[in-house]
Parts: sequence; C-alpha cells; structure tokens
Amino acid sequence: MSVIDTVATSALEKRLLLDARGVSKSFWRRTGLFTKAVENRALDDVSLTVAAGEIVGLVGESGCGKSTLAKVLLGLERADAGVLHGAVGAIFAAGARTVPPAERGIQMIFQDPYGSLNPRMKVGALIGEGLRIQGCLSKAEIRDEVRRHITLVGLSEDSIDKYAHQFSGGQRQRLCIARAIIMKPSLLIADEAASALDVSVQMQILNLLLDLRDRIGLGVIFISHDMGVIEYLCDRIAVMYRGRVVEEGPADAVLDRPRHPYTAHLIAARPRVGAKRIKAVSADEFDATEITNEAASLARRCVYAERCPNRIDRCTLERPELVRDDETSISCFNPMS
Repeated sequence: MSVIDTVATSALEKRLLLDARGVSKSFWRRTGLFTKAVENRALDDVSLTVAAGEIVGLVGESGCGKSTLAKVLLGLERADAGVLHGAVGAIFAAGARTVPPAERGIQMIFQDPYGSLNPRMKVGALIGEGLRIQGCLSKAEIRDEVRRHITLVGLSEDSIDKYAHQFSGGQRQRLCIARAIIMKPSLLIADEAASALDVSVQMQILNLLLDLRDRIGLGVIFISHDMGVIEYLCDRIAVMYRGRVVEEGPADAVLDRPRHPYTAHLIAARPRVGAKRIKAVSADEFDATEITNEAASLARRCVYAERCPNRIDRCTLERPELVRDDETSISCFNPMS
C-alpha cells in the first residue's frame, strides 16, 4: 500500500479532517551577491492530524514554522515533500495533482481583524465575496446566507449594510469568522486570532469558536504562543520548535506532564498566579553555540540541542524522531520524567 493510500485509509477510519505526514518546506537565501544559496528549512518532516469537532493547538515561539504550516495547508505555499489528506480527499502529494486552495475545505482567520477586512466594501459584500466568486448562488441567496452567518457569529442582521470601520476589534473578528465559515469549510485555521484583542474580547472569540465547533462540527487548528489560551481552548496540543513537532498529545497531558524540555520551558515562561511553576531554563544554561536553521546542520542533531539543559552526547550526533511515549509523542533522547 502506498503512502497516499495509507493516509487516505487512516483519514477514513478516524474521521480525520486533516492528515498531514512528512511535510517539509525550505526557503533559500543568499548572504551576498557571489555566495552560495543556503537552505533554511521552515518545516522539517511535520505530521499533524485533526479530527471532526477537534481543536488542535499549534504552539511555539515566533519563527518556529506555525504560520508556514498554515500556508502550506491552505495552498498559499507549496510543500517540498509530504502528503496531505483532507475531508475532500488527497490535497497534496509529490507527483500527484494538487487540489486548488478554494477546493480544500479549509479556511483561515487571520491575526489582525483591522487589516484583513477591505475598508471599501460593505459587510454584505465582504462576507459574501467567496460565494459570489463561486457563482453557484443568486444575489438574493447570497444575501440570505450572509444574514444567516452574521447572526450565527452573534451580530445583528443590519450589520450587512455597514462598513468594517464601524465595528470594534472583537466585532471585526466575528466578521472574519463569518466570512470563513460561510464557505462551509470542514477545517478552520485560526492564526493568532485573539492575540490582537483585549482580554475580555479574547474570551468572547474563544467561546464563539467553541460554540461553532459544537454546533457545526468544525475542526480547528488554533495557532498561538499564549499557553493560557491554548489550555482553555484546545483538546490536543502540538509543540513546534524550528520547523519540527517536538511534542504532541492531549492538552492536559502536555500541559501538566510535559516530557520535552522545550515544552517545559514554554510552560515555565507562562505567568500563573498562585501556581507552582516548572523550573525555567535560564539564559546561563543555554549553549553559546550560534543557533542556525540550516538544513544540513539540523539533519545531524536534535533541533533543541544548543539550548537544552538535558542534552546528552547523542543529541548532537543524531536527530530524534517523533515517537509515542505513554500519553504523548515526543522527539527527545532524554525526556523529562
């Protein structure tokens, strides 16, 4: 059985909305006019699944590859390797036809609700633009769908004739959610969708996503660096570092009993009033070795080796694979107990 057939069978058996395996993506850069191009690997053999009605948190520091993975899933970037299978079938595989972004059943909510809405268009045109481009519905039918989805996200029907600047930040993000779900996606990607909002408004958006998950069975990938938001919202968590998933598993297991040192470091850095914190890795414990994301270097060692206080000699000589260990999957030769 081929890799594509295996992924398809797995998606069918588990009712997966997304089954991504071995996804890699590199960017090339030159440091000078006559220098050789250097490969920077943004995604390195990433695998991720999302089931129907499941919210998966994708966490990690800036530059770890979270948004690049989202772009690959959406079709805004083309993966160099790997297999993607979604609710519509095979999305991408080397040597196979790539499904266009509009046909993948995946939609995205962007971080900035102020910059992602066209100020020259009324709300009705903004939310219904995707349906208009599809050309399957009449103008009256599109307007009815827009009204229905505006009320679904908690706004009044008269919002349809207003402009985006007439709404608050939280209301604009609701409009972005309505614009995404009106396309009937099976999977929604939220890229820092609440980080630009006030804390009270953040909770409204998070609760709206939970409500939509329960009402229409959406699968959600929620990208964030805020561990508090992830803990509140997500069923499962995948922790990324420098293009690789280093730990993945149920949210309570990852947050309460982290096995990878980087996961523990992320949790320790999160402020928690009155709670006992896991010891953070201080700057003094970091190796002075220059951190590089060059593919040739990372292929020979653990991606966290320079910073890890638990590293052993093997970490600098081999690259650990993501393997199942009790409740979670981890990529580490010397996991935390």
